[in-house]
Amino acid sequence: MYLITGVTGHFGRTAAQTFLKNNNDQSLAILVRDATKVADLEVSGAEVRIGDYGDYNSLLSAFAGVERLLFVSSNDMENRMSHHTNVIQAAKEAGVKHLVFTSFQFVSTANDSPNAPLMKVYVATENLLKSSGMDYTILRDGLYMDMLPNIIGPAIGQQKTLYAPAGTTEVAFTLRAELAEASALVLAGTDYVNQTLDLTANQAITFPEIAQQLSTIFKEEIHYVSPTIPEYQKSLSEAGLPEVVVGLFSGIMASINAGEFRKTTTSLAQILQREPLSVTNYLTEVYSKK
Repeated sequence: MYLITGVTGHFGRTAAQTFLKNNNDQSLAILVRDATKVADLEVSGAEVRIGDYGDYNSLLSAFAGVERLLFVSSNDMENRMSHHTNVIQAAKEAGVKHLVFTSFQFVSTANDSPNAPLMKVYVATENLLKSSGMDYTILRDGLYMDMLPNIIGPAIGQQKTLYAPAGTTEVAFTLRAELAEASALVLAGTDYVNQTLDLTANQAITFPEIAQQLSTIFKEEIHYVSPTIPEYQKSLSEAGLPEVVVGLFSGIMASINAGEFRKTTTSLAQILQREPLSVTNYLTEVYSKK
């Protein structure tokens, strides 16, 4: 029995859909808090199990009989570490043999790293998993390419300015759906036992290059402006964004500028057996329709 968690989110749902499409002869369970949100997956053959990352006993029951588990990391910033601890410990107690964990790309967890607060949780989770006694595969996902429209902003066609404090540092934006697809393929396979893989696009790109590509798509010049982080935070706040969103985006931009997400690898292409989607093609798909 295989199980995938977090299937009401974009990542987990895509992973479950991929697994069901490719593995008709295997049993898949999916972990959710609300069964009404996954009726389509149940119709497609998934067994729905009710559980909550914050409820250890529910996890223990949900993981019964599961041999291989894809654990999609918690998106609860405040309780993420306790959620991760619950899942790993419940999986071990329930007898799960192999756990695939969706971690996050990083360079450093030093206190002066812009990405340190987030990554310390992921590194602690990775260490907990490695010491659990279960077989594991850790997938360190690249920064989601899907964030680009939010960073670029909805009015780019009118304002003609890409405003982002990323300097000229390269970043390996990677499509979320392809990362989810790869995680399902790893779950169903037998490779990568007790390995840690960085999953990123094959190419990295700078924000000046993104502005050039947008200029080509819109057929008029899109200017790139790289403000300071305080200037960027002020701009987002004045646009009415909540404080938590301002903090999230400014932290990501600082991490990009510091080179935290510039690393590229071939692991994703090897798992998918094709070249991952490029930023150029992604931007064309998104903005040529507007």
